[in-house]
Amino acid sequence: MFSRVKNSIETKVCNNDRRPASPSVISSDLTITGDLVSEGELHIDGRVDGDIRCRVLIVGVNAQISGAIQVDVARVHGEINGQLFAKSVFLACSAKVTGDITHERLEIEPGAFLEGNCRHMDDPIPAEQAPADLMLTDARKSEK
Repeated sequence: MFSRVKNSIETKVCNNDRRPASPSVISSDLTITGDLVSEGELHIDGRVDGDIRCRVLIVGVNAQISGAIQVDVARVHGEINGQLFAKSVFLACSAKVTGDITHERLEIEPGAFLEGNCRHMDDPIPAEQAPADLMLTDARKSEK
């Protein structure tokens, strides 16, 4: 305690708290042709012609999507043409979905348009109906 040698104590600060990434936004003046893959949230206000795979998808009122969608959570206020696979689906009164929905939880507001079949996820999905897994590739690797 009274010695001249001071004990050194090292402290390390560990920051394991990862902040969630900001949502990726496809604005209303943007049209994308091709598949979209994200680990996080995707907010679409524009047009997408292709398949989408992400954790959370928010389809804006003026959005138009043509393709298969595979997400954990889908909040639809715009238009979807294609299959939708999600754990939780919310269709707002402005939603227009043409295609089948496979879900664990489905909520539809009065006024929403749905043309297609709804199937609870507990039911087995035949392999020919399940969407193909999307694969993210790196163009630089294919150039070698």
